[in-house]
Formats: sequence, C-alpha cells, structure tokens
Amino acid sequence: MDYKELPVYQKARLLVKGIDALVKKFPNTPQAWTVSKQLFASATSIGANIAEGRGRHIGKEYEMFLYYAQGSANEADHWLHTCKDCQLGADAKMDALINLNIEVRKLLSATLTSLQRNIAQHGSKTLKEEGIEYLTEDPDLPPDF
Repeated sequence: MDYKELPVYQKARLLVKGIDALVKKFPNTPQAWTVSKQLFASATSIGANIAEGRGRHIGKEYEMFLYYAQGSANEADHWLHTCKDCQLGADAKMDALINLNIEVRKLLSATLTSLQRNIAQHGSKTLKEEGIEYLTEDPDLPPDF
C-alpha cells in the first residue's frame, strides 16, 4: 500500500490544507509570523514523517518515524491552541482544526499500537504494514483524547 492511501496520511494532508487556509488570513504582526511559521512547519512534518517512515517498510524504523509524526502532531496542537489564545483567527475554524488534529493523533496512536503488536509477533526485520487494521479506539487513551 502506498503511503498516500493510508488514512492517517490522508487526514494529515487535510490538516495541512486547513492550516494553510488559516495562516493565510493571519494579521501582519510579528506574533502571527512566528506562530504561522511554527504551525505550518509542524503540520507539514506529520505527513512527511509518515511518508518517509512508510518508505522504509521496516517495523522499527517505520515505528520511529511514526513517533516523529506524533511529536509533530503534538507540536501542531500546541500552536493551534496558541493561535486560539492569541485570537489570531476564528474560534470555530481553530476548533475544527484542533479536532482534526486530535483525529490524526488518534490514528497515529492506533497505527503505532497495531505496528507494535505485529513487530512483537513477527519481528522487526520483515514487517510490512499490509493487513494492519486501524484501530479507532485505543483503550489506553483517555476518552476525551
């Protein structure tokens, strides 16, 4: 399966499109420049890490890049909340992007959980992601995650 077909990658791309539209409407202030640069960089890094990791097809290496993507999704969450705190855009738009980013974070967590299970069963040298089901509910996450 090509990385572009992965649901987590597709959601990450939607997040980038939404953030791109958001930052284009920011005011022309030093604060907005800083936040927009950091927010856009962290959001684009999510999909980039998924794509790079998927290209390696090796369990432990792929897992490492999914963790990088998870870190970038957490950073994007921080910057989205900073946007909201600093009133850089419409609350409804930022809330929608925050919720979309939560979906991305859940999918990343579910992907990691499935990948780790397969690594434990099959080893990290030969694992490919084909056939992994994406869990939408992770029992280890709080219900409001």
